[in-house]
Amino acid sequence: VGADIPAIRPGHIWQAFRALGRNDAVLGPAADGGFWLVGLRHACNADIFAGVEWSRPDTLEKTLAGLPKGWRVGRAATLADVDDGAALKTHIGAAVSALGSRRETR
Repeated sequence: VGADIPAIRPGHIWQAFRALGRNDAVLGPAADGGFWLVGLRHACNADIFAGVEWSRPDTLEKTLAGLPKGWRVGRAATLADVDDGAALKTHIGAAVSALGSRRETR
């Protein structure tokens, strides 16, 4: 699990474990094309990250391509991660907005 996923909740982890129970692997897509979670049900001799470039729009798809052929793959919820200053600004803005709307509904 990535450490840069501010919206992650226990339910997301529970959903991923449930998906892993039905699949050989589970990945949690990130909104930017990467992923926030990788779970493998079996030991894997392949280097699933070989040739994968990080923080690119195709990071998840290239990682999926590195999984052993024939594996069933589940997906967890798509969450946003914080890879750079622009993403951090977006998350801070969303948090401030959410706090403001909570105060307005009281």
